[in-house]
Amino acid sequence: MDEQRERFFIETVRARRQALWRVAYGLLHSAADAEDAVSCAVEATWKHLGRLRSLDALPAYLMRSTIHAAHDELRRRKNTVPVELLENVLSAPREAQGIADYVWGMEEKYRLLLMLKFDEGLQEKEIAQILRIPRGTVSSRISRGLEMLRRDMKKEVSGHA
Repeated sequence: MDEQRERFFIETVRARRQALWRVAYGLLHSAADAEDAVSCAVEATWKHLGRLRSLDALPAYLMRSTIHAAHDELRRRKNTVPVELLENVLSAPREAQGIADYVWGMEEKYRLLLMLKFDEGLQEKEIAQILRIPRGTVSSRISRGLEMLRRDMKKEVSGHA
């Protein structure tokens, strides 16, 4: 591997580190697990850097690797109950929810797309490439996710929550 590729890799990881962590955290709901997932993704990407045909694909490859690492962690902990969830059950109920609370309560297929579009500012075409799904699927899931958000928020405002 040449020095230019290595420098580009390091610069890209530095530039995208926070975005990768936010996506992992959005899937895992744990800061420590998100850090682990990003570390695993960076390591896996480094090992396969020579296989990339174009360095332009590196940011999408890193994001995809992060999502895979987060899914691996979810599979590993399938039969465990994180302490954070127990704390949420035992804490006093809150009256109002923020938008993030609604998004976190959504199915992953909607939550992940909304995070990539609105938190990370990615275009639908970029999201489709990262997740390897058709652009139309991205568009319809974002649309459905936004409609679910509107519906849930209206329920709370009208007192039917």
